Amino acid sequence: MNLLIIFAIQAVCAVIATTIHEFSRAVVSTLLGDKKPKNDGRLTINPVKHFEPIGFILMWVTGFGWGKPVETSQLFYKNRKRDVVITAVMPSVINLAVAAVAAFIFSRFSLSFGIGIGGTILTTFLYNIVRMNVSLAVYNIVPVTPMDSIKVLSAVMPANSYFKYIQYEKIIQMLFLLCLFMGYTDVIFSPIISFVLNALF
Repeated sequence: MNLLIIFAIQAVCAVIATTIHEFSRAVVSTLLGDKKPKNDGRLTINPVKHFEPIGFILMWVTGFGWGKPVETSQLFYKNRKRDVVITAVMPSVINLAVAAVAAFIFSRFSLSFGIGIGGTILTTFLYNIVRMNVSLAVYNIVPVTPMDSIKVLSAVMPANSYFKYIQYEKIIQMLFLLCLFMGYTDVIFSPIISFVLNALF
């Protein structure tokens, strides 16, 4: 298959994965009583509303990326700590669910037509939907902005410890991105992503 077609498919899949992630956050927070996502126009599957260029490029090239983060308000939650954690974790869970469905369709399609990964536009699309959604879910373990784990830390860590961490968070973020581009993070995240992909396929 032409490399340009593969790159185009990967770009589309990166947009879809990040849109699913941010739309899921908007839906979950809204279901928990938050009115801000709807008021901000983020309760939509329109990818333009969730597009963030730097996060998209990183997602496309490295597998680590993000969409435009949906802003939420804890003021509307009945149980703030619990609901913050739910809102932070559920988008990744939904990414994994989408990946599982796409992997199932890919497997069925491959068995029916006797084709492998990259054999057709459809299988290439399905494979990359799985890969992008899994990567997005796995990388959201990283406790740096704008990944979801930073919200989890804010809910589970003692306030003093969290504020101390936030003071150094930018430095931690820069170090992480440097390690990402140098390929050092592959030692940690590639085996996890490969494990999940193997389990799904």
